[in-house]
Amino acid sequence: MRGVLDKDKIPYDVVTKKLNEWYTHIKNDDLEKAKQIKKEVEEDLKKMEESKDALLYYQLLEFRHELLVNYMNSEKTEELKSSYLAMKKLEDQGNVTGMLEYYFHFFMGMYEFRRKKLTAAITSYRKAEAKLSEVDDEIEKAEFFFKVSYVYYYMKQTYFSLNYAYRALEIYQRYDDYFIQRLRCQFVLGGNFIDSLEYEKALDTFMEALKIAEEIKIDYLIGMAHINIGICFDELKDYKNASSHLKKALDLLEVSDHSFVAKTLFILTHVKIKQGDKESAGVYFQKGHEFVKKTNDAEYNAKFKILEGLYFSNGEYELISEAFAYFDSMKMYADLENYAVEVAQFFHRKQDFQRSSEYYMLSVEARNKIKKGEIINETQSGHIGSSGVN
Repeated sequence: MRGVLDKDKIPYDVVTKKLNEWYTHIKNDDLEKAKQIKKEVEEDLKKMEESKDALLYYQLLEFRHELLVNYMNSEKTEELKSSYLAMKKLEDQGNVTGMLEYYFHFFMGMYEFRRKKLTAAITSYRKAEAKLSEVDDEIEKAEFFFKVSYVYYYMKQTYFSLNYAYRALEIYQRYDDYFIQRLRCQFVLGGNFIDSLEYEKALDTFMEALKIAEEIKIDYLIGMAHINIGICFDELKDYKNASSHLKKALDLLEVSDHSFVAKTLFILTHVKIKQGDKESAGVYFQKGHEFVKKTNDAEYNAKFKILEGLYFSNGEYELISEAFAYFDSMKMYADLENYAVEVAQFFHRKQDFQRSSEYYMLSVEARNKIKKGEIINETQSGHIGSSGVN
């Protein structure tokens, strides 16, 4: 009788192949296909022969799927809370080992970064790196390297970010089907070139990325390329071209309420202020302010507070203090450094030299904290960036 029942079951290795297919679509940001395969997997799981590992793999990928949905649709990070708690429960029960433990820490790192908990993200990535030797798939290693490079870029730790971005790109370039992943690497490389003041090199990198994005016809990637080009022109003080590319990005990203809409509106507001177009700046500021409230985007809520305090209020400078308190609490020292300089220059122009001096000192302190972080990463045993991972 048992044999008759078993023949009606789907072998777990067949379901595992479909789980791998689901994960591939997730990594490619192909949300529609990922949703389709997810439904198929859930039906197969009802008829699958018993496999604890396959069920755990499904739970981990479900969390990763929710991260993609949150990213693509600009949903509140609080929407991920139930999935996060389910992951913590798995860890507490000691159910995740081997390759699954790698996925657990990797996805948790992505979750922490989504919440802008940078230190927690790096801690999770370190734990994932300790298990990376169990990963045979070269493309999965490239995915890991890219995600780490992005966190380090965000922390303005350029050496580590470039190291990981190049390692990821080197792998992706050996394969024909990873245009999206290569584009992402180019975005991170270009961002690091900006941080290194190599603006023309960054612009060339982003222009090449735009060409590829247009060839593969993926709107949100085209939009991201335009954002990055806009940032380059902003740094080069070519505000007309910066504004043009940012508007193109906004047109593409607003259609799907992509999470980068807040970033685009913030930079566009900033550029319009620099152009002296206060009226247009006010329109984009209002749209951005409403968007970050709707999506509960704490990072850009803080950044819009800076613009409000400086340019859209009657001296409500406490808004700036609130923003800087947020940056400091989240250890976002790169943002703290950048905006402290701008605020210092603003007060200097107003001949408020005391406030100007205070913000210049804040920028120096933030720079020192960034440097301190680089030293820790270079000296800490088992740090991300060690030569132990190939």
